[in-house]
Amino acid sequence: MRLDPPVQQFLDVNTREREFLAHLGVRRQRQYMRLLIDLNFLRFGRPGPAVHSVTDHAVTTVDGEIRCRMYRPSGRGPLPAHLAFHGGGWWQGSIDDLVVDALCRQRCAEANLVVVSVDYRLAPEHPFPAGLSDGFAAFHWIVRNAEQFGIDPGTVSVGGSSAGANIAAALTIKLRDNGSPQPVLQLLEVPVVDLTLTTARHVAATTGGERTVDDLEVAVGHYLRDAAQARHPLASPLFADDLSGLPPAVIFTAEHDLLRLDGERYGARLDAAGVPARVVPHPGALHGTAMITRTWDPAARWQQEAATVLREAHWGQAGLAAG
Repeated sequence: MRLDPPVQQFLDVNTREREFLAHLGVRRQRQYMRLLIDLNFLRFGRPGPAVHSVTDHAVTTVDGEIRCRMYRPSGRGPLPAHLAFHGGGWWQGSIDDLVVDALCRQRCAEANLVVVSVDYRLAPEHPFPAGLSDGFAAFHWIVRNAEQFGIDPGTVSVGGSSAGANIAAALTIKLRDNGSPQPVLQLLEVPVVDLTLTTARHVAATTGGERTVDDLEVAVGHYLRDAAQARHPLASPLFADDLSGLPPAVIFTAEHDLLRLDGERYGARLDAAGVPARVVPHPGALHGTAMITRTWDPAARWQQEAATVLREAHWGQAGLAAG
């Protein structure tokens, strides 16, 4: 597998650092990874732009409270909103991560919408479906309090990266099945939609990605109480019997990602169910491309594309022209 030099440099640094984790427990590993993610982003990533305001809010869930961080652009409301779920394999990651903050700021400013970043509970302390339940509560919190926050409740989209995309995709199914309002869009970036990892293991065996599939297996092991849950449609949206009635989807895939084929399959299944779905491939990209927006131009273009998708979904062609 030949990678562009900036991509290979990032991969080499990240691989070396992660070798020191084996002797640590989950909480210490999580702490280490938070520091490593921030350090890597400072080295390879581009900070987000200034926005009008950033505020934290406590959101009540069925099990307590979670934090949501709200990024607002300048201008009067009501504004559309985007509910964002960070990646991290369900067991790590946070709305405090520098890369998460950068993406939320960039999409807030460039798509001219309110971005709400969800600090959902992490496994293994809070396994499936805790994170999804938190997302469900956050979506309803936005809709219920839309007037207070200057948000148009009829123009809320959802999205995420990797495990966050898994939660976003499952959330649309859960909302549909509960008779709740649907988002106007689901933006799924390198989504994990098959927790059996069948395709990922096959790809790893043919491309030398054994280390990456090991990381996926650890993540799934933390998230699920039982391996049989891997076929639950809210854990693996690819296995849902019925995908009709879901919001339009845009799926970003990365060429050098074990999950690329699953993302393509999910897009095809949505399309077959009558859901407008567009798969956007990114040649040369890795699963963690968002971390290298300063050192690799295609990574920066990925984020610009994501903002354009959101702007078009919420503001239409007129909004794109105005931008």
